Amino acid sequence: MTIEFEEEGFDELANRMSRADTMTKIALNDGLRKIGKLFVPTKGTGPLAEETPKRTGKLRRSTYFMIETEQGGQRLEIRQPAKTPAGMFYGFWVREGTIGKMPDTIYPKTAKALRFEIDGHIIFAKHVHPKGQKANPYHRRVFQRLLPNVNNIVKEMGGFMTAYLSGEGEQIA
Repeated sequence: MTIEFEEEGFDELANRMSRADTMTKIALNDGLRKIGKLFVPTKGTGPLAEETPKRTGKLRRSTYFMIETEQGGQRLEIRQPAKTPAGMFYGFWVREGTIGKMPDTIYPKTAKALRFEIDGHIIFAKHVHPKGQKANPYHRRVFQRLLPNVNNIVKEMGGFMTAYLSGEGEQIA
């Protein structure tokens, strides 16, 4: 980006504007980290983990956030990577439910029966009729509750950039 001014006294503004892209990335990264810590202060803690349904607590304990960078942009991702013993991620099914997403009847593919372990008891069945699970959009409820805080962080990011461009500040709070 090249900025030229004919008037004198605008050199410092031109210098700040030429560094604005870097400062925007810094402000964005700082803001995304603050938002991530708002939802998940440390792995397995915070408002999102507290609202996660608890059967075993594994999904709750697996909650964390990370900042991803791709093609010069940044994004915040909050993950809950808990897996079943068979290796399937199950957080999606908890949040989105299984009603209407599962076949009417489940049959074994390579065995004569399905094997389940429930409360230490082994159960075999030739087929299963799932009744499904309702969606539990706890993540959306948490986001709606924390939206005013997220908006304040975004306003801070804008304030930082305004202060930087006007020459009143260069430090990230």
